[in-house]
Amino acid sequence: MPITKRAEEIMVPIEDYSTISENATIYEAIKVLQYSFHRDGKAWYGHRSVIVLKEDGSLTGILTLRGLLKAVGFQELDEEISIKAESWGWYFTEHLRRESKMRVKDVMRPLNLATIDAKADVEIAAITLLRHRVNSLPVLKNGKPVGILRTLDIFRIIDQYF
Repeated sequence: MPITKRAEEIMVPIEDYSTISENATIYEAIKVLQYSFHRDGKAWYGHRSVIVLKEDGSLTGILTLRGLLKAVGFQELDEEISIKAESWGWYFTEHLRRESKMRVKDVMRPLNLATIDAKADVEIAAITLLRHRVNSLPVLKNGKPVGILRTLDIFRIIDQYF
């Protein structure tokens, strides 16, 4: 008989995630995420996303590394020959990033875009991750976020399904 696990059994509890205000700048989000990678004295320990909070403290979205990379425009910068060729180019773009008025709410993935119920089987969670082309899903219990289910969490137990 195959082993069946539920999303809530393998998710990361919401309180283990770093959070940021939806009105924070992208630069601030990058710093929060970088800091989270060194939590508990371990290098690169943190998660690859940050939970986004409304002004009242309620959850509104998730900001992933992929979302941040899109926001800062690394692809465009990498393709721009004139920026690469000049020594001032990297200084200039860094200054632009620091001064950017772009907010987290402008690039976050809304919480309701792709979620999974806490009682859902891991198979459903895997299909949901694939369908939405994301690497993490907020896990809801009675409509409220209680954790984050990552592709990595499913990968850790996938051998039990074979």
